[in-house]
Amino acid sequence: MKLAPRLGAIAPVIALALHGWGCGSAPPAPVASAAPLTSAVAPPPAPTGMTAADVDAAIRAAWAKEGLTPAPTIDDARFLRRAYLDVTGVIPPLDVVTAFLADGAADKRAKLVASLVASPRYADHWTDLWDRVLLGRDVRARLVDRDAFRGWLHGELAKNVGWDRMVTDLLTATGENRADATGAVNWFVKYRDTPQDLAGAASKLFLGVQIQCAQCHDHKTEKWKTDDFRRFAACFAKTRTEAVGDPGMKDKTFAVTDADNVAMRKRKEPEIKAIVAAAPTALDGTDFSSSDNRRRALATWMTAPDNPWFAKAAVNRLWAHFLGRGFVDPITDFRPGNPAVVPDLLDALAKDFVSSGYDIQRLIRLICATEVYQRAAAGTAKDKLWSRFRTEPLAPDELLDSLVVATGADAVAERGNKNLEAVRERLDKQISFLFDVDEESDAPDYDGSIPQALFLLNGAFVNSSARAIPGSALAEVMALAGDDDEKIKSLYLRTLSRAPDAGELAAAKEGLANPAVEDEEPAPDPKVEAKTKDRKGKGRGKGVVGAKAGKAHAAQGKKAAYEDLFWALLNSSEFALNH
Repeated sequence: MKLAPRLGAIAPVIALALHGWGCGSAPPAPVASAAPLTSAVAPPPAPTGMTAADVDAAIRAAWAKEGLTPAPTIDDARFLRRAYLDVTGVIPPLDVVTAFLADGAADKRAKLVASLVASPRYADHWTDLWDRVLLGRDVRARLVDRDAFRGWLHGELAKNVGWDRMVTDLLTATGENRADATGAVNWFVKYRDTPQDLAGAASKLFLGVQIQCAQCHDHKTEKWKTDDFRRFAACFAKTRTEAVGDPGMKDKTFAVTDADNVAMRKRKEPEIKAIVAAAPTALDGTDFSSSDNRRRALATWMTAPDNPWFAKAAVNRLWAHFLGRGFVDPITDFRPGNPAVVPDLLDALAKDFVSSGYDIQRLIRLICATEVYQRAAAGTAKDKLWSRFRTEPLAPDELLDSLVVATGADAVAERGNKNLEAVRERLDKQISFLFDVDEESDAPDYDGSIPQALFLLNGAFVNSSARAIPGSALAEVMALAGDDDEKIKSLYLRTLSRAPDAGELAAAKEGLANPAVEDEEPAPDPKVEAKTKDRKGKGRGKGVVGAKAGKAHAAQGKKAAYEDLFWALLNSSEFALNH
């Protein structure tokens, strides 16, 4: 397949697929497959505490107050794809799509989300998300054992450990960063010898408060002053991070301990001296000077049920992940000058989160069950108070994993004895560079751009994956029994998680019936040509040979047309966006 597709009668499909980098209109409603539900899914846990109906009632009241008319509710195909991407970071596989669309159960959406948060893929995806937020992409590997840190994250998420316990373990972690069983100590190693950076990160990530703005000087309009910042940073002034083991090793091992940090007290920088001399104090004025362990005292204060920021910050972050914008936006800017929208609902959700034991999975199930989460992205509704869903480009890892699922690239790599992980790592670097993402940002903004579009359009991975080679998804589709209608439908279900509408089906069939190929005449086959000559060297059977060659040429043209169709679907804005 060429880097640019062969444009012929398939052009209408390609033009539709490449229409913009945004979603200008809603894709058509899906045509449900007749396949039965192939796997039983345990029902979601019975609701306790706050319900989706409670949330929707508060949102509807806010819409009525603002005179907003919300977008319509999405169909099953769109919900399936949206939930898969938001919860697990990848599009649903074909068998799940066909089973879900065929299922007539009224509670199938709730069952789907319950199964997703209980799946291994949930822990995988959220490990990636939190690894990006907590460590970032560019942290030095020789200092931080990223595998140990990710292993700790994955284990906590898979066990659905409460958010309060996870944060406590991060704030109080001790031991060696490579040998420590928890791995959480690596977050401290990242901020080695910089209590000011630790303080800013802890406040921003876990409380949603950006006290680092007061690190250098006071702001007349802001609550937090430089003295507040230094007192908060003093909570980490007695935490010591030092290299242990063989000093000649390239990748050093570090140990984090709580002791009288003599080295910190000897530092000459004015800022460090001021932090060391300050009384360790929480943001509400709670003094930890008499505490045996400053970090543990801070963690206890931070995760307390009555902390004014902790639960709200977590709820706000989760809400923003699923709905595109938090109650407080940006999500790490809780301050009087940036008040929350629908504040009573944020308060209620935060209290419910606390009463649930800071249960992240329960909060996800609650958000996904709401009507507000299930609103369409397109329509006339204003982009205000979540009256319509905010369309977002897929993050680099989401896009890459979705391409693998849609194309069967993992099976092709295995068949060709190629290391898919090596391919994935190389592509991940390319995508992250082109997407120019600040991996340590609190809410990475993956704005679609021309370079990103060209990466998809002309990238070797997409072009090779869209070919009908043995083991690929396209080869499997072309081998299906039935007519072109069924094969086209299968391609749509694999890529867009929905069936094509009548117009898309007609355009695709027209392209398949009139394929455009570069060569007008097929190259002659010497073996076939030899059989056509008699003993005197005269040709015979030219009509038969011509028919065979023409048939082969037509088959090759149709194969190329299928590749073009698949390529167009993979490069469509509908594929590259979460909508």
